Amino acid sequence: MAKVALLIGVSEYEPGLTPLPAATKDVEAMQQVLLHPEIGGFDEVKVLLNPQQHEMAVAIEILFDDRQKDDLVLLFFSGHGIKDEDGKLYFAAHNTRKTGKGVPARATTVPASFVHDVMNKSRSKREVVILDCCFSGAFAEGMSPKSPKDEGFVDVKNQLGGEGRAVLTSSTSTQYSFEQQGTDTSTYTRYIVEGLKTGAADRDEDGWISVDELHEYAKSKVQEASPAMNPEIYAIREGYKINLAKAPSNDPMLTYHREVNYWVEGGNGKISVTGRAALEGLQETLKLSPEQAAAIETQVLAPIEDKKRKLQRYELAFRDEIKQGFPLSDRTAANLKRLQQTLGLRDEDIALIEAPIIAALTNSSPVDSPRIDGNNNYKRHISEASTELLAPSPLDSRYAGNSYFKRDLIEPPNRDPVDYPPSGNSNFKRYIGACIIGIFIGVTTVVHIKSTANSCASKQEYSLGDKISWGEEILVRQYIHPYKQIAVKAFLNSNCQLAVDEFNLYRSEHPRDPEALIYLNNAEALKKDKQIKIAVSVPITNKLEVAEEILRGVAQVQNEVNHSGGINGKLLQVVIADDNNDPTLSSNIAQQFVSQPDILAVVGHNASEASLSASLVYSGKLVMISPTSFAPEISNKNYIFRTAPDISLEVDKLSSYAINEAKKKNFLICTDSSALDNNELKEKFAKKIDSYDRKVKVNNTICDISAPDFNANKVISQAINSGADGLILTLHREKIQQGVALAREAKRGLALFGIHTLYLDTGSTLNDGKDDFNFNGMVVATPSHSKEFTAGNFARDAKQLWGAPANTWRTVAAYDATLAIVKGLQQSNTREGLQKVLYSDSFSVDGATGSFKFLPSGDRTNNSMFLVQVQQKAGKKDEYEFVPIQP
Repeated sequence: MAKVALLIGVSEYEPGLTPLPAATKDVEAMQQVLLHPEIGGFDEVKVLLNPQQHEMAVAIEILFDDRQKDDLVLLFFSGHGIKDEDGKLYFAAHNTRKTGKGVPARATTVPASFVHDVMNKSRSKREVVILDCCFSGAFAEGMSPKSPKDEGFVDVKNQLGGEGRAVLTSSTSTQYSFEQQGTDTSTYTRYIVEGLKTGAADRDEDGWISVDELHEYAKSKVQEASPAMNPEIYAIREGYKINLAKAPSNDPMLTYHREVNYWVEGGNGKISVTGRAALEGLQETLKLSPEQAAAIETQVLAPIEDKKRKLQRYELAFRDEIKQGFPLSDRTAANLKRLQQTLGLRDEDIALIEAPIIAALTNSSPVDSPRIDGNNNYKRHISEASTELLAPSPLDSRYAGNSYFKRDLIEPPNRDPVDYPPSGNSNFKRYIGACIIGIFIGVTTVVHIKSTANSCASKQEYSLGDKISWGEEILVRQYIHPYKQIAVKAFLNSNCQLAVDEFNLYRSEHPRDPEALIYLNNAEALKKDKQIKIAVSVPITNKLEVAEEILRGVAQVQNEVNHSGGINGKLLQVVIADDNNDPTLSSNIAQQFVSQPDILAVVGHNASEASLSASLVYSGKLVMISPTSFAPEISNKNYIFRTAPDISLEVDKLSSYAINEAKKKNFLICTDSSALDNNELKEKFAKKIDSYDRKVKVNNTICDISAPDFNANKVISQAINSGADGLILTLHREKIQQGVALAREAKRGLALFGIHTLYLDTGSTLNDGKDDFNFNGMVVATPSHSKEFTAGNFARDAKQLWGAPANTWRTVAAYDATLAIVKGLQQSNTREGLQKVLYSDSFSVDGATGSFKFLPSGDRTNNSMFLVQVQQKAGKKDEYEFVPIQP
């Protein structure tokens, strides 16, 4: 009898399917408990992370093939579940893509019917499938549903059921299954693993955890945390009683865990006085330390506390929305419904939050209640009442500075969401009435004691739709989360303290979001009403990763400056624009920034075409420092600077190495003729190579990936036949797929060399090239990398700030650009004065890569340029890294 398992986690997808970061964490957590000899005791556990469709299908078939009758076979899947119009279920793989109609291409998925077939052919009569995915439902912001938007029913039992088989799902076939952002594992898997790891799922205490026991444990915990989720089990014959894992029968920790569960379940989410006395006695008997007991209680209460936080988040959002006016608009009601789905709350949970607040508004004075007669006076009265209810709350001198007290005035401290009566309770209406009276009494006490302790200076909004924001709107929509949504609404309504609190809560879970850190610093600066403002323009919509890299550099400087006293006592604020790398939009954004006199400088833009277009607007009016544009056309323009290195240095460094060290003599140069700076790079490489002796030359084969008839095999064959021994790729990272094709063909005899855009610490170059070693050995020029910072503590501080290394060359260049502006503003806080300071011979900046200043052309001095090579990681078969080439 063997115990074997296949664990599949798909977190990364083609565009069109939402990434699910927790999916791979789910697999890692399951692997640990299944391999543990005292828990799962599995003989073999294969892990498959982000597999291609073919790899995934083959692994599933191998799992069930050639098994014996008594073998226990477990299949676990965490990722996107997709269904078609007929209700048939499909599992998404890493390469699952959408068709022109916007639906996933079936050929790139693994059908549930295929899994059913291979299971039916297996001789094993003990088969378990655990699916942490959903089969229908809409995408919810902040929580990532594991399926594209759809509605309908998936017959899981008939599609995957069978004799001696059990299928556990994280939700019903018409519900969401959520991946909780900010957690290591998704909600369902977290409690599956907890039930196995702690042994708490062994409900009959026989020392074994059966499938049905595991389901009951996980379901109860999931619904405590996310009431709208409803995990299900589908089992045939002996499927319910398949024993998955062992549970220690005499473990004091497990005994205490079970007892805590008993008192919590019996006390409606609380431990009663009787329960506390019983637990203290048991703690002494079991000889558990207070720390051990507290840890177990925290674990048991975690889903209940999670639900409390969700209810509080919704209440904060609802209170903030009704401040805008009541009755709510259709748009606002839809947004709140979306938030409810995001949080996994039921309609009855929402009703118990909204009813007393609405009642308090419509009965704000027992003597002078507004007449509900449909005229404008009613709406005005409600608007005034809601504004007063949600006005910045007073601070008693005893609580001055206490952030929790401030928040309690917005979310009443005595309300315990867990105490809400369950759905269908006959006392529901009576309970609501009591809540209304209690809330009304509280409101009449607070509403008439107004203060501006939490308010901040008047807000400013920008035009161009949703393309510009300094905190009142979310531009990086991939990071939409209830905390962040509430923070942005609070900022919009000049409640800076609430905005600061919520941004801090959000950043504790999502430290890598640079937009949130910028908005947090903006709110803190606005609260103090002493600020100085700049702007940054990046391509958020179509180049999110590039935008984030630049924003991290800007945000790091802002955070450092504001936490060290600011700029001559004023805190730095940053306005963010999303220009899509589009020249026309960039020009319009530039006009907006020029028309706002409080904006003193701009970091941006990214692409050379966008930078050139915007520079024509900024020239002579507003300082612009581009961190990433290499186009020579933006040089020698008044007010225009850049921290991107001189491409001539890159050409010199790479050419010298290729000729003198690699000993190559005939170079094929491949470029993208549609890219402005790619053409410039090709010309510079050609001139540099031609400047060497006659034995070194540029191959005359035309290699243009934008050509309609471009064929990598044909181009490389022609180049090799004409004597080429080196290939130089002058491509942007969005053209990496064409670079992969060229590199694959170049393995036939060409040494690989690449420009800075192919260098990323962890990015497309390595990810797309690793499967068949496409880029192994390639030498790349880069203006910076993690091991070559020559000044300050940039790399260390960046890792601490973002929770992971954040030192790509774009981040470094943006950091230096922002730091230059800050140093200049310390000497002059006017547009004209800043421009003169930056051009001054005496001005210099100690940046991330060393000291530099600006030339009359606007380009920086002391450019750094390094060479790195793609090499296989030691002991890792399919993993590669960039290794510095020592000078």
